Amino acid sequence: MTSVVLVAGLLESDSGKTVAATALVAGLDAVPFKPRSGFNVWEHYDHAVRCAREFGAPVSLDVVRLLGIVDDGPDPLTANPVHRVWTYPDPGYALSEEVSLRFLSSRTESHVLLDRLGEEVRLYPGLESKFVPLDPGEMCSRCEIVEADESPDPSEVERVVDSAFGGVRGFSDVVVVESLNNLALPWEGCPSEGVAVVVGPGRGLVYDLGEYVRAVSALPEVEPVTVDLVDVLEPEEVVDLPVLEGVEGLGPSDVVEAYSDLVRAVSELL
Repeated sequence: MTSVVLVAGLLESDSGKTVAATALVAGLDAVPFKPRSGFNVWEHYDHAVRCAREFGAPVSLDVVRLLGIVDDGPDPLTANPVHRVWTYPDPGYALSEEVSLRFLSSRTESHVLLDRLGEEVRLYPGLESKFVPLDPGEMCSRCEIVEADESPDPSEVERVVDSAFGGVRGFSDVVVVESLNNLALPWEGCPSEGVAVVVGPGRGLVYDLGEYVRAVSALPEVEPVTVDLVDVLEPEEVVDLPVLEGVEGLGPSDVVEAYSDLVRAVSELL
C-alpha cells in the first residue's frame, strides 16, 4: 500500500515546504506529487521559457527540482496535474485608456492567463489588455488549448488530480505530496494513510495523517488553512528545521543530513 507524506505550509508563502519535501523525497526514496501550483510569468520568466522548450507545458518549478532527485519518476505533468499561470496588468493599457494604473492594478493584479488540467489548457480572454512576455501557445505546445470564460469546476480539478495520483503511486511506496501555499489539504481525495508535516520557519509539526485528515474535515471552511488546524490538533512531534545557508547550492544528501530529525520522525510514523 502506498503511504503519503503530506507537506503543508504554516504561512501563505515562504514556509519552507519545498526544502522539507526535498529532504523527505531523498531520505525516504519517495516520489513527489504537487496537485496544484502556479506562477507569475514575469517573476518566473526563465522557468516559463524552460517549460516552453523542454516540457511543452507550464509546470511547477518545485516539482521539476524534486523530480531531479528521483531515479525513476513520473512525467512532470503527472506529478503536477493542475497548474495556473498569471501576469501583471499592462501599464500601456492604463495610459492609452486613461485609466489609473493604481486602479487597474487593484483590479487585475493577478490576471489569470491560463489553467492547465493534465494536458488540456484553458486559455482565458482579455489578453489584448494585458502585457504577456511569452505567448501562452508557445508555452503549451504539448497541450490541447481551448478558450474558456470560467475557471475549471472544482469537481473537474478533483477528477484530474485523483487520476494523476493514481499514475504517481506506482513509482514508489511513499509519495511526498506538497500542498498549495498554506492549504491544509491540496485536494479532497488526498489519502489518509501516512504522515502530515506542517512546515513553518524553524519548525516542523508532525501528525498522523489519518487524524490530520479527520481534523481538517471537521473545520467549517471550504478550503481550511493550516493555522486553523494547529489550534485544534496536537502534533505527534515537533522538530527543529535549521536555516540552510546557500540552500540553492546544496545537494539532496546535504538537505537530508540537515533535516535528519524530520526524516526520522516521519519514517517512524510510516
